[in-house]
This record gives sequence, C-alpha cells and structure tokens, in this order.
Amino acid sequence: MALKSDLSAGYYYVCTALIVLLVISIIYLIHQIMTYINRTKKKDIPNLHKNETYENNDNITPARSIHLIPTVWFHKFWNHVIHIVGVGEMSIGTIIILLIYLTVNIIFLALPFETDEGVPHVTSIRFAYLGIANAAFIFPLATRNSIFTTLMGIPFERMITYHRWVGRTIFWLLTFHASAQIQSNYNSSKSVSNSLWGTDVYKWGFLAYLFLSITVTMANSVFRRFAFEWFYWSHFNFLFFIIFGCLHQKIFFYFTITGIVLYGIDKILRKIFGSFRTVNVTSVEAVSSGVTKIIFRFPTYYEAGQYIFVNFPFLKLPTSLIDWHPFSLSSPPLSSFGSSISSSGGVNTASIDDTVDEGFTSIHVKIQGGYTKTLYAKSQQGSQLTETPLTMRVQGPYGKSSIDFSSYKTVLLVSGGVGITPIISILGDLVDSQIKSNYIVTQAIHFLWVIPDIGSYSWFEKELEKIQQSAATLLPPEKYLLDIQVFLTRSTTTPSSKFFPGRPNIRKIMKLIKQNHGSGDIAVGVCGPAPLIKEVRNAAGSESDVTCLFKTHTETFEL
Repeated sequence: MALKSDLSAGYYYVCTALIVLLVISIIYLIHQIMTYINRTKKKDIPNLHKNETYENNDNITPARSIHLIPTVWFHKFWNHVIHIVGVGEMSIGTIIILLIYLTVNIIFLALPFETDEGVPHVTSIRFAYLGIANAAFIFPLATRNSIFTTLMGIPFERMITYHRWVGRTIFWLLTFHASAQIQSNYNSSKSVSNSLWGTDVYKWGFLAYLFLSITVTMANSVFRRFAFEWFYWSHFNFLFFIIFGCLHQKIFFYFTITGIVLYGIDKILRKIFGSFRTVNVTSVEAVSSGVTKIIFRFPTYYEAGQYIFVNFPFLKLPTSLIDWHPFSLSSPPLSSFGSSISSSGGVNTASIDDTVDEGFTSIHVKIQGGYTKTLYAKSQQGSQLTETPLTMRVQGPYGKSSIDFSSYKTVLLVSGGVGITPIISILGDLVDSQIKSNYIVTQAIHFLWVIPDIGSYSWFEKELEKIQQSAATLLPPEKYLLDIQVFLTRSTTTPSSKFFPGRPNIRKIMKLIKQNHGSGDIAVGVCGPAPLIKEVRNAAGSESDVTCLFKTHTETFEL
C-alpha cells in the first residue's frame, strides 16, 4: 500500500509546479502589457550632458536618487557572480533559484504522505515517482517553441539551463531508486543477472536507466563544446528512455504524455513554419583567425541578438544533411549595416560598394570543432567552392533579450572575441532605430570589443566602420553619442584612437559612464568568454547605486 503514498508525492509535486508556473505567467503578461503601453508613447529626446565628470561643476545638476537602498543592495546581491568548481560561473540569484528547486524536491521526498493504513511511509519507489514527475517538464523545457517561452517569456537558450537542472535531478533520483532496487533484488536472489533483468520489470527499468545515463553523460559541457555531434545524437536516446520507462511502469506514460505531446507539437510547428527553410547563400568568405563569414538572404523578421540553427548540405555528405548547429545573427534586423558583401574569396559575391537590398543577413562562425573547421576549410576555396548557387537550411530565429535596450537612455555593450556577433546586431539595430526616429529613448551607446590583435578586427571592420559613419553623419551630436573602443590584449601598438592596448577596466569605464549619464538605469549587454561575463556582471553590481542600476543581459546560449 506504500505505492499509493509514493505516487501522491509525484502527483502533488506536479500540481505545485504548475501553480508556480501559472503565477509567473500572469506576472509576465502584466509586464508585457505595461511595456507595450510605454513603447507606444513618443519620446522627447533632450540634449546630452557634455561634462566628463560631475565633480567641481556647478552647471550640472547632480544625479538624483531614484532607488531605495534595500533595492540597490538586493540588486547587487542577486546579480553577483561566483565561480563554482565543476560547474562554472553562476549568479547568486541563479543559485538561489536552483536551491529552491532542489529544496522543493527534497520536501516532497520527505513529506509523510499516509498510506491506507494511516502510516507515513517513504520507500525507494518515491524517488522513482518524483523522478518521473520531473520528467513531465523535461521535454517542454527542451522545445524551441516552448509553451513556457510563450507564457513566461523565457527563450529557448535560457530555458535550456532549467532543462539541464531537471535532467540531472531525474538522473540522480532514478539512480537512487535503481541502486536501492538492485540491492534489494540481489539480497533476495544473490544473482547479479537476476537483479538487473531477472523479470520484465527489472529488464525494462535497467534499459531505461542505461539510456538515461548515456544521455546525461554526453550532455557534459566538454561534449557540448568540443564534440557537439556526439552530444546531439546521443540526446535521441530519450526515445528509448521513454519507451523502456513506459514498459517498466505504466504510470510513467501518464506523467510524461503531456510533455511528449508538447514536444511533438514543437516538431510539427518547426516543420510547417520553416524548420527546413532553404535560403540562398550570397557569400562564403574565410575571414582571418579562423572565422567564416556567411551572407545570405533571410526573408523572415528577427530581433537583434537572436540566433538560428543552420545546416550546410554541401559540407560533408551524408551526415551534413541532418547536422544542425546554432549561430548568432550578426547583422541587425531590417538594416543594411550587416549586409556588406566582401568581394574577396566569396562565392557569387558583390562589390562592397554595390548597393545591397535589405533582407541580407550574416552569421560569423569561428572554428571550435570538426564541423566549423570543415566549414572554414571549404570557405577558403573561394569561388571554386561550387559552380552552382549555394543554399543553406535554416531553423529559427530563436532567442530574446532579457532587457529592452531601446528603453534605456544609456547602453553599454561589451563583447569578447567572436562573442561580438549578437552584440553588433544589437548595436546596429539601436543606431538604425535612432536614425529612423523610432520609439526609442537610447541616446548614448558605449561599445567595447576585446580581441587578441588587430587581425581579429577584420571580422567586423566594415560593419563597425559603416555603423560609426552612419551615426556621425545622420545623428545630431548634441543628442546622440556613439563611443566605440577596441581593446587589443596581445598588442602594445594601436593604429588609431579607437584602439587601446591590454584589457579594459570595466568597473572604471562604468563609473565614468555613470558620471556622464545622470539619473536612470543603464542597460548592459555582454557576450564572450565566461571570465569577461563574470567581470562585467560583478562590475555592474558594484557600480549600481541609488541613482542608477546597471541591468545586465548576457548572451551565452550554451546548448
């Protein structure tokens, strides 16, 4: 009769989780309505402050307090990033959310649900039921058109973090369950084979756990970063996990059916609305330092900072036909800033001086594994790559910024290496909106790019020059400011005033920006190596005060 008690733990856990998700969804909906109302109001653009510091300047009104001290300290505490051995960088806020999630699981493990005899009972079976209760959410969390994304505004690349949490929790819960059951079976039979697959129930349970273990192992960050294909294909083991799990215990089906259906709907939507959309590639160029620049016509609207999954059928048949990889869109939406097409080394290329229609999009792919290395080698072939027009298959776009940069007067964008790809898209979109006098309050944009040497600058030299030139000629200097700084970490010489040797002092730069900014919060966008992201986020917390909070959006989408 203990079985009914243990099942109650999983059932009430699912109910509790659904209530929490409903509350978050309602809060998100209210926030979206208020944001829409605010964006429809035309903004008056005042003149910028021209002082470099507020100190000893009687003509400048000091910044006024707009936040309570407890609010500032909570902001500092919640967003502070620390390094956890074996895990990486995590903010205090993320750690708290993770601890709350784990605590809820522990509570439902320990709650004394009564059996029909009225005796509280907890067995290893409860670990199994709580594991499959978590499995009710694992599949929707991995869908690109997730219902959670729609209801709560959390995009796929950030939802994946919760997907990993739930996946590892399922693994450890079922590990304890399997270990206890095998030990119990062995104590009675004294046979390893009988303990593992002596009955159909044992056999199906063992196989389900085996495929789950392979999936979790291959999901390690080492495989995701350096052997993406192994990670990608091993994840299809979830099909066997579902099949054998349902054969092992029928209740598995009832807990997971909703999530499986939502996952299937996502697959159907991606199939109907462009999962295998084929686009024409205009240019494939091998840029310096192992970066491939691809220009293509993308008719679908996308937002700055979003990314797509791409497939190159011409790379390595037959695996290339089903090999998909995510890359950030490096060009701003509905703009020609990112559509400059190189005339060197590309296929079917146009001159840089030619007029290019809107609708062209770019991605920049840096060598990080076998797939990207093959792509770079192909791009070096130039016009000999193929005699026929190149095509590329696209899924997306996906992703959503956690903050609306256009609603902040001052924006700081920081990127490291090829992490510039989503950041330059945001930069180009902001400048383009300023020029077109859209509903945008952003006046001052500070752009920092940290790269090893001047050779890496060629990745986006044309795009940055064009953005800067457009801002200088089309925007009144008394109302708008664009400050571009490039830091060369391996060079002691700089070709112009926009270049600086060494690494930037992020905290000092934020302090200077705040002095010029006056009152009001500042938006910060950062993408790059983990140490740079940690430095920017912690500096943003340190420099936040009652006059200004630095609100940070990070682009990582580590899958």
